[in-house]
Amino acid sequence: RYPVVLQRRPYNRLDGFAGWEDWVQNGFVFIGANGRFGEGRMDFNNRLLRYRMDPETGAIDPASRAVILEWHSHGHNGLAVAFGNDRMLYMTSGDGTSDCDEWDTGQDLTRLNAKVLRLDVDNPSGEQLYSVPKDNPFVGQPNMRPETWAYGFRNPWRMHIDRVTNEIWVGENGQDLWEYARVIRKGANYGCPIVEGNHELQPLRKRGPHPISKALI
Repeated sequence: RYPVVLQRRPYNRLDGFAGWEDWVQNGFVFIGANGRFGEGRMDFNNRLLRYRMDPETGAIDPASRAVILEWHSHGHNGLAVAFGNDRMLYMTSGDGTSDCDEWDTGQDLTRLNAKVLRLDVDNPSGEQLYSVPKDNPFVGQPNMRPETWAYGFRNPWRMHIDRVTNEIWVGENGQDLWEYARVIRKGANYGCPIVEGNHELQPLRKRGPHPISKALI
C-alpha cells in the first residue's frame, strides 16, 4: 500500500517485512535484512530490525532503527518475517552459506541458522528487545536455541501464515532437483542437508536429535 523509504546502506539485502495489526498506532514494522559487519568476504550477518513507519506517508525513520536479533549468515539467508494469529513474530533463517550447508548448521540446534524462529516482540526481556515464548518447543533444553520453532532448512526464502488455520507455509530452494513448500509443525526437523524435500540428498551427514519430517511438495 505504501512506498517504503529506507536508507540503502548498510544492507546487502532487505527481504522480509511485517507489521502487526496495531502498527498504525505504535508505528513498528519489522524487517529481515542481511548486512555487512566487517571488511572480509564473509563478514555478513542476518538481522531482525525494527523501525517506526509514518502511517500517513509510509516513510521509515532511519533514526528509529533497532536490532532485535543478529547472527552470522552469508548466502542462504532466509529472512522472511510474518506475524501469526498468536501475535508472535516468525522469521526464517537459511543455512548461511551458498552451497549445501557448508557450515553444518542444518541439523545444529545451537545456532540460529537453518531455522524458523518464533519471538515475542511485544514483551522485551532484560536487555533483549524480545522474549522467548514459553511454549516454544526447545525452551529449557540444553544446547538448543530456545527461539527455534522448527529446523533443518536450506533456504526458506518465503513464508505465509494462513489467517484462518494459522498454518505456517514456507517455500524453500532445493539443492539439485527439487523446490518445495512445507506446512511447518512445531519442533519438526526438515532434514537439510540429509534430504532435499522428501528425497535423499546427503544421507551420511550428521543428523539432529529428532526424526526428519516429510515435506509437502
